[in-house]
Amino acid sequence: MMIEPASLEITAIAPSDRIAGVYFLYGSNRLYRAVASDIRLIAKLPNLKRIAHKIGDGRLEGKELEINIYVHRDYVCVTERFGVNAALVDLKTGKVRKLKREDYHCDVSSYSIGFIERDGRIFLIHQTQWNRLDILDMETGEILTEREVSVHETDEKDEYGGKKYVYKNYLDYFHSLIHVSPDGKHFLSNGWVWSPQDHITLFDLDAFMKSYEKEAIYISYPYYADGYNWDRPCCFIDNETFTVILDDARIAGLDPEEEEEYEYKQLALFKTSDVCTSEDRNYRSISPYLSMKCTAFQAEKDNYGEVHGRLYYDAAKEYLVAVTPNGSSAVSLSGEVLQTIPEAVFSGSLFKHEDKLTLGYAYSSAHHVLYTWENGIGIIERKFE
Repeated sequence: MMIEPASLEITAIAPSDRIAGVYFLYGSNRLYRAVASDIRLIAKLPNLKRIAHKIGDGRLEGKELEINIYVHRDYVCVTERFGVNAALVDLKTGKVRKLKREDYHCDVSSYSIGFIERDGRIFLIHQTQWNRLDILDMETGEILTEREVSVHETDEKDEYGGKKYVYKNYLDYFHSLIHVSPDGKHFLSNGWVWSPQDHITLFDLDAFMKSYEKEAIYISYPYYADGYNWDRPCCFIDNETFTVILDDARIAGLDPEEEEEYEYKQLALFKTSDVCTSEDRNYRSISPYLSMKCTAFQAEKDNYGEVHGRLYYDAAKEYLVAVTPNGSSAVSLSGEVLQTIPEAVFSGSLFKHEDKLTLGYAYSSAHHVLYTWENGIGIIERKFE
């Protein structure tokens, strides 16, 4: 039965990765498929919550949970971004699989989800604990990464006289948003470490399947770009190259005239092969091979020079798309802003616009379109010229 768009209160939207103009919508524990105004129910997802209750440290208590939707071919995964529940829907069979992660600072760590396709097989990377990702074979339903994850205190002392611990498949790292390379050989976790501090980590899929989180490679940037800003804008450009938008805490101390002359190199490029190993071989990292000036993102002077939004790469158009709180821009790989659509703004959560509950914009690289949903209106699309 077709459903009228005006009758729905939608809290998340994502496009099909195969068919232009097809979108998946979520609202009130239901997943819908939409083609223009033709909207049909796909599945009920009763395990997802609308209002946060007894999760994290209480900061989200009583607030509406942000929802993320991930789509790959015949599968759709819907998550409570800062909650503990997710649901995986098989579009061919209609079967729904409930997923869940451990609640430990989940109110500030996005539910980690990513689809990977390798050699004709589809895998789902999904978070099960704050510092643990598992991989699900979508065809067989088998978890391919079963292992023990533990840390145990011993009676021994370390070289500094402190307690000595034994670790098994353990990484002291909070996973967050996942970004997968086009060929599925690598993925990034856009997370953080305690105290807290943002730290993006790179994983080789084959190595992860054998040795799990201890195969982490840390992404390194200058001291003034470090901070509290995990889930920062980043994306893969090709199978071996990815880009990260850097903060710059130094701009907080500049007056307007100094800021105008200051060269803020916010666009950094990295190669997956540029791995540097420390002398004790316990720490591997990658530094940018190129950093360049770019004005697509606005660093917040009163917030450690942080940048916020989402970054995408459109391979067919050969440009980046920056979706920011100040609008969306097409950006060349040399950092030049080619075009901006000011009204296509990023929002990290639901927000009110003219008394309507509205979602921020996102971008489909497959279909070269910015999109959002506005309750009472429906799907809105915008394109760069």
